Amino acid sequence: MSGSSLTPAASHLFSVNDNGVKLNRKEADAFHRNVARLLFLSKRARPDIHSASAFLCTRVQSPNIDDNKKLGRVMRHLRETIFLALVLGWDETGNIYWSVDASFEFTKIWPHIGAVMSLGTGALIAMSTKQKLNATSSTEAELVGVSDSMPFNMWATYFFKAQVCGVSKYNMGKRNVLFQDNESCIKFANNGKASSSKRTRHINIRYFFVTYRVKKKEIEINYCLTKEMIGDFFTKPLQGASFTKFRN
Repeated sequence: MSGSSLTPAASHLFSVNDNGVKLNRKEADAFHRNVARLLFLSKRARPDIHSASAFLCTRVQSPNIDDNKKLGRVMRHLRETIFLALVLGWDETGNIYWSVDASFEFTKIWPHIGAVMSLGTGALIAMSTKQKLNATSSTEAELVGVSDSMPFNMWATYFFKAQVCGVSKYNMGKRNVLFQDNESCIKFANNGKASSSKRTRHINIRYFFVTYRVKKKEIEINYCLTKEMIGDFFTKPLQGASFTKFRN
């Protein structure tokens, strides 16, 4: 694991070699231990390794040599960027900003969800996880991703409002804005089943929980260009300029 790497994962991060040579017991234990450390680190200070650590967590039961190489790349990236700091700040509006994305096309049948919350600067909360639903379209995957992120969204909103309760100069949570790059998903979130068609009638009603929150004005869904969607950073192993842009 010596050396350095500019990114924590290669473009084939989510590819699994089912025929790969399994690690022996000692190596597998070391793999599990280091992945747990990466998960802790990604949650506390290094969201840029979140996607890689999320995938590696799915491999701890039966890791192989390929998985160990992917772990090694994350370690090399941390060595390259050991002095990189997580900067947090707010834009003084009191608005809460969420970016939610799902990579249906990239990971095929099992979409990967990425979500990040900010008050203007930096990632206060970040999510990178595999969806538990076998989605049939990118719109469905995006809708499920938004729905799955809602518990964190509501909790953060209530938490911030409670912290500044009675302090008039702060107006935290005045706007709770969720950015999405799929216009069909936005229509579903805003209108619920009213926007369904023959291709989407099968979607479970529970995924329209977000519609209820929109109608209560607890959240608003805004469109964001894909090239500006920060949630994309947590759904796929970006490379080069794209990785640097979203990490910054």
